[in-house]
This record gives sequence, structure tokens and C-alpha cells, in this order.
Amino acid sequence: MRRNPLGKTYSYLLSDAGTLIDTGIPTKEGLDTLEEQLSTLDLGISDIEKIIVTHMHTDHIGLINRIQQKTEVTVVALKEAVNVQRQWNKSRDTAFEDTRDEIAAWGGSDFLEQFSQYEHVFRRPRWRLKIDETIADREHLRIGSHSLEAHWTPGHAREHLCLHDAEKGILFSGDHVLPKITSHISHHTYLVGDPLGDYLKSLDRVRDLPVKTVLPGHERIFHDLAGRISALEAHHERRCGEIIAKVREGAETVFEVSSVISWDSRPWNEMAFWTKRMAAAETYAHLIYLRNREKVEENLRDGVLVYETA
Repeated sequence: MRRNPLGKTYSYLLSDAGTLIDTGIPTKEGLDTLEEQLSTLDLGISDIEKIIVTHMHTDHIGLINRIQQKTEVTVVALKEAVNVQRQWNKSRDTAFEDTRDEIAAWGGSDFLEQFSQYEHVFRRPRWRLKIDETIADREHLRIGSHSLEAHWTPGHAREHLCLHDAEKGILFSGDHVLPKITSHISHHTYLVGDPLGDYLKSLDRVRDLPVKTVLPGHERIFHDLAGRISALEAHHERRCGEIIAKVREGAETVFEVSSVISWDSRPWNEMAFWTKRMAAAETYAHLIYLRNREKVEENLRDGVLVYETA
């Protein structure tokens, strides 16, 4: 993935069942790479019969459309994915306005002129994933030699799915647990919920699964699932403490808080606009988590969300 710090998205082939877990980005290069790797097993695109989706982010489902142009496949996702799609369909026509209003509510009025230049991105037609079959939380699936249990793990995405093969000690973790970076946990003013709270509960849910090997969506294979979960929990605890401290010092809006907390990728003043918006969405998720636990208070002042310590 060019210009993406994650570098690659991993797909996993259950070769004895013609089943692919996630696909990758929607590019010719991505399809060529998939075909090349299949050929090492004397397989081709036509040998893929089923695609299981861990979550509906473009870097995980984007290649499905190109695969479908070459062969007929069954697309499988968690039941919650259908609900998420229904919400997307309702808000598709107002996505530009919703995002504009959110930027303003986060105290980002200075960014609105720059944001207006991207209206065409929100207006253009988009490919829509068609889900053929759904999986229930805790459902057991027999796919070739794999006996898989589905785990609904909301946080990074509302519809996120992990698959656990207890017999082989494998967890297909998608973007729920990554070995080095922290998953992007964001929230938006036009959605309801508490994604960070969901994420922390989801981490706890998979912590004690009998797992020898974790196969993630990015970076590298790893083995210490419980240890990595403890590190992720500690990260979010530190982040919440840092946000409380900055609010206490006087940072009031989502963008103000985002501009004064630390970021691993690069300093705030070096971020491009869209990176700042992603960072602000992470900050907002943490502020909502803290608000719901009465650590900060949220008020609306002249159309802008402002925070203070409780």
C-alpha cells in the first residue's frame, strides 16, 4: 500500500477449502500479487470459492470486486456487517455535510475551507460490497481442515470479526490485535456508541483463548496474544491519562486536545489535514470513553464541543 505506514495487508488462504480471509486493496498490483502467490500452490483465482471478511475497510475488502470479475465467490461476514452497511446506506448522501459539521463541532473551523476542496470525493459513486452469507457471534464453522469459532470484536470497526481455530491454536485477528502498532480506534459525531469501551471489552474477550500463533491483518505474525493485549490496554490507559492532563491544563476542543498530546507517527504540526482528522477521531473516541465514565464533562458552546475535567 503506497503512502500507507502499514505497508501491506495480509490475506490468508485456507487452501483445502478454497477460502480466503480478507483480500487487500483494490489495485491491479494487488490482484497480480494474489495471482502470483496462488500460482505457487498451483492454484488460480478461479479456485477461490469463498471470502471471509474480518471487517469492511478498503484495505481488507477492496480486492473483492476484481476477484468477482474473474470468478464467482461467496462473500461471508459477521451479521453486524449488514447493520453497518444499512447505516452507511442511510448516511451516504449526507456524508460530506456530516463530516463538515463534525470538523466544525471539533473546533476545526480553520480547516473547513481546505475540507471543501474534497467534496467531489464524497459525491462520487462508490462500489458496494454484497454480503452473501452472515456469521453469528460464537458460531462454529468447519472450513476444510479448520474448525473456526467466530468472535465479534467491535472497536476498530463495529463489524470486526476474529476467527479462532482452537485445534491448531491459531487466531486470525484482522486489525483487532496487531503486533506493534495500536489499532485505529475512532469515533464520529454522526454515530452513537463508545468504540474505545467496546474495543477494551473485545480485547479482554479474546485474551485467554488458547492461541499459539496470531495471524494479523498487518505487520507480522506473533505469538504472545495475552502479553500484547496487556500492552494495548496500558497504551490506552496512558492515552486517557494524557488527555485528562491536557484538558486540565486548558485544552478544550477535540482539535485542541489532539494538537497537544503525543503521537507516535509524527508531530501534530507535521501531519497533513486528513491525518489530523484521523488523529482527532481517535482523540474523540477517548474523550467519549472518558465522558461516559465521568472523567471529563462535555458541553456544547456555540456549536463546538468543549471538555473540562469532572
